[in-house]
Amino acid sequence: MDTETDLFVQAFWVKCRDIIRPEFDEAVDVLRGAGHEANVATLEFSPDEAGNADAAPAMVLTVHPKGSYTASLLVRGDVVAKDALFVSALETPRRYDLAQIDLAVVKRELAAAFATLLPPE
Repeated sequence: MDTETDLFVQAFWVKCRDIIRPEFDEAVDVLRGAGHEANVATLEFSPDEAGNADAAPAMVLTVHPKGSYTASLLVRGDVVAKDALFVSALETPRRYDLAQIDLAVVKRELAAAFATLLPPE
């Protein structure tokens, strides 16, 4: 893996650890408290498959509203474009430079995802 890619992947995981994961964990607690199943998972970067989108580093919040269907909010690091993508069901993916991702961005993305991931009560 080249140095630029290695630095991007490291920066992506730092952003996940410091900003994204704590918010995802809080969302899991709220979702579980409301009777839904929710989990957070990570997907490691595979430098051997750098051209494959699935090989990108990613953090996924998976939700099973009241045990029914499965939905997710995915944050994927794009090692080619050197940015991050937030992808949710029924939403247009949104790209952010890693430097743009702060608490406000993550909260906004979670709120938008909840609006599409959870059925109205």
